[in-house]
Amino acid sequence: MFFKRLIRNKKLFALILIVSSLLIVFLGAKIYLYANFLLGNDIVVKLNVDKEYIYFAHGDESIVEFESKVTTNPFCSAICTSKFIDVDNGVILDQSRFSLKPGNPYKQAYKIKAKEKGTGKDFYSYNLECSGSEGFLCHSDFETSNRNLLITAEYDFTGEEKALKKAFEENAMLLADEISLLEADILSLKPPIDDLDKIVITDYNFSYEEDVAVFKNDLASTVFQEGYFFHAGELNDLIERFSEFKNNFVAFEEGTLKNISAYNEMIDTLVLVKASFENLSYSSEEELDKIKNLSEEFNLVVDAFARRNSLEVKKDLVNGIAFKLENISSTGNKINLSEIQLREINFTKIEIIKAEPEKFQVEFFPYEPMCCINGNCARCCIGNECNDDASTFPVVFLHGHSVSKDSPLEYSLEGFKDIQKKLEEEGYLNAGAITLYTKKDVPAGIWNLHLPLSIRGSYYFDLFEEPENYKVVLTKSENIDTYAVRLKEIFDNIKLRTGKNKINVIAFSMGGLVMRRHMQLFGNESFDKVILLGTPNKGIIGEVSAFCPIVGGEKRECSDMESSSLFMQKLNKDKIPENVYNIYGTGCEMSDGLGDGIVLEDNAKLDIQNNFIINGTCRGKFQPLHLDLLKIELYPEVYETIKGILEKKTALAETFAE
Repeated sequence: MFFKRLIRNKKLFALILIVSSLLIVFLGAKIYLYANFLLGNDIVVKLNVDKEYIYFAHGDESIVEFESKVTTNPFCSAICTSKFIDVDNGVILDQSRFSLKPGNPYKQAYKIKAKEKGTGKDFYSYNLECSGSEGFLCHSDFETSNRNLLITAEYDFTGEEKALKKAFEENAMLLADEISLLEADILSLKPPIDDLDKIVITDYNFSYEEDVAVFKNDLASTVFQEGYFFHAGELNDLIERFSEFKNNFVAFEEGTLKNISAYNEMIDTLVLVKASFENLSYSSEEELDKIKNLSEEFNLVVDAFARRNSLEVKKDLVNGIAFKLENISSTGNKINLSEIQLREINFTKIEIIKAEPEKFQVEFFPYEPMCCINGNCARCCIGNECNDDASTFPVVFLHGHSVSKDSPLEYSLEGFKDIQKKLEEEGYLNAGAITLYTKKDVPAGIWNLHLPLSIRGSYYFDLFEEPENYKVVLTKSENIDTYAVRLKEIFDNIKLRTGKNKINVIAFSMGGLVMRRHMQLFGNESFDKVILLGTPNKGIIGEVSAFCPIVGGEKRECSDMESSSLFMQKLNKDKIPENVYNIYGTGCEMSDGLGDGIVLEDNAKLDIQNNFIINGTCRGKFQPLHLDLLKIELYPEVYETIKGILEKKTALAETFAE
């Protein structure tokens, strides 16, 4: 009856319908916000960017657009502060403050310009911090929600610069080869010139070695200056000067070789002249005296030839005695050589031994890719050179069990914000978050740096293939084995981006179980250190187990976490790897003993040496020590333990007092 009358009163019916809809929307938003509000989170912030990797040439520009969204109840809004930071020098390029409301995203676009010189990578960070605002039907504890995105901008030469660079380098290397060949010729000619100079008066001023050294130095200076390929004019001048120098040397070389050849021929002539005396004969005493006089003259020629004089004098001496010997008669009695006592011809011919050219290697200005972080510049890691540097292994944070199955992924990623921020202050570069849907269409090694990164990861996403694309689906409340398998692609993506062989992992609560199962399935080789924090290593029991599927939605992951489950039996049957470190809390009275308010101490402890106990208290039913372990202001010793483990400075089995 009431319902029929209500329908007839259309205005009243419409009003009730509107109010009901608003209540449904309000309560729907609050379903997944309420539990997190109790934990200090009353808003959810999402941050997206249209491109996270840019490749451009000198002088090019690119626009990067960020989109911020908030989820809260429809009567609330968030007050946000954004910072766009040039990580190169740590300068804040832009800082904005704005109000963010559900269904009304806020967009910001920034122009990024490539450097004018060199090659390398620039990094830009977009940091977003939001907190809820107070208002009618809206309450907030003003806890901040933080998101971060890292943009990689790789810069390189323009096409024209590459062409100039290639042509310049080819010409420079050709000149270097010519210098090497000519230097070998000079080195080959130097010893015979020295030998010739000892016995022949010459006007040689042999400075070619010094001249070549000057050319080598000039070429080295030309190619080692920044922007050398813009100095083709200098190189061309050098090539012309060297060509003239080479022509001069070739002319000198030809003349020198001719003189050496003439000297060697004189020695041959003297040998022949001496041998000719054996064939002489005489028919009278007069002819014998003439031969004796000629032999004495020969000996004088040999003595004079041995003295250092000009090549012309030597030629005249040798040619003169040869001529006289040719015109003497040879009839009658054969000459007795013992009667004339001829000088020995022991002159050494001058030889030219060809020197092997020693290649002149030119070193061009080292245009190595540079990566600068907060004013500290170093050559970007190339290839595998930084893969094994443990100090640069990335740190990946893995969240725990979602309190509500309907809450967005961003709640799960929020837990480590304090620890990640502290690591960032101490030199870790915040690279944002990586999930299964994070794109892999970026070059390998875009984050391959000489410093470590921190990354939030999530196993709560899945992909399935459609006819033309892939669809991203937020999937929670699967079994833990499914999450463990999903981690494989996440870790592969991280190793692709960082170029590192190993990863450090910090896993909270159920995330520790996911991580341990992942190592069971895929091995331990990809991880340097695995730090478990508040992990129910031997399962959950009692009221925690009973309430888990109620607040978490479907019960598959909750069932796996039960202490008596088949999953827990499989997980704990194998030996724990030595690189696993276990941090857990105690001090809260629970129905079954002491623990952190969620996990019993006995169920958190592992049968390993690397157990670290945090003594504390629970602030309330909805503020257990389990969650407070993530709050640095409450338990700084948790962070100090994590930092010590990462730096290998923390003692084993250390227990912190309350």
